Amino acid sequence: MSIWEAESDKPAKLTQKDIELAEKTFGVTLPQSYLKVLMEQNGGYLKTDAVHVDFVNEDGEGLILLDSLYGVKPNEGIMETEYLREEWGITKDKIILIAGDGHSFIAFDYEDSSTSPKVIYIDTERDEVHLVAESFDTLLSLMYTQEYEEEERDDIHVPTHEEIRELASSSNINDVSKGVYLWIHSFPMPKKDDLLYQAIAKVFHEGTEYQKINIATSVSNEIIQNDITSKGFIDMFLSLLGKEENLDLVINREAIEEHIAENK
Repeated sequence: MSIWEAESDKPAKLTQKDIELAEKTFGVTLPQSYLKVLMEQNGGYLKTDAVHVDFVNEDGEGLILLDSLYGVKPNEGIMETEYLREEWGITKDKIILIAGDGHSFIAFDYEDSSTSPKVIYIDTERDEVHLVAESFDTLLSLMYTQEYEEEERDDIHVPTHEEIRELASSSNINDVSKGVYLWIHSFPMPKKDDLLYQAIAKVFHEGTEYQKINIATSVSNEIIQNDITSKGFIDMFLSLLGKEENLDLVINREAIEEHIAENK
């Protein structure tokens, strides 16, 4: 039975070349069970959203949140492990990050074996590391979907357009970055808007590398999927990317330029 959310965006297929590059880069063997699920879909959102654990963290007693897994592609997914380790101050070595949002990560731990990694949880805010499972197979067996009480469901808030615009116009760069991200992924919100342009420029001038890459990846995906077609927006964004030397940002710029060239 598939673990992937049926309506999840379909990433590029996993290839043998991708696997060989990852294993050569990290000097390890990736679990066959992990590769098997990536052969079906190379990363994305899961049907489940939590994992049973034997420790307590801020997400609740006996569980951690896990609603997606990284795939394997050059400079994407697990191949961003070293960048993310540096960005989030992760000191533990011999790991491959397979899921996470920065505040916490799920990782393969190869400290005891280069072929049979354990699965660990890294809490970057508390600077804690916990064992989740002895193997990826065991992790799969621990994954489940949380059941919410009706009142809890009512508490889930979807930001309004006004709230997104307020975030984008904030003086706090973290709020601005969040506002831009929500704006980009809100289909009804117009992308040809001076406030959005100013907010994106602010992220690229004042934001962290992680924030810039997060926005660049989101925008690039939306352009390539033709969800953003405004020439003014695309030209503005390419102008910002053209000033960046970070490899991830260069790759996003080249992907947009290739998409434009192919669709002329």
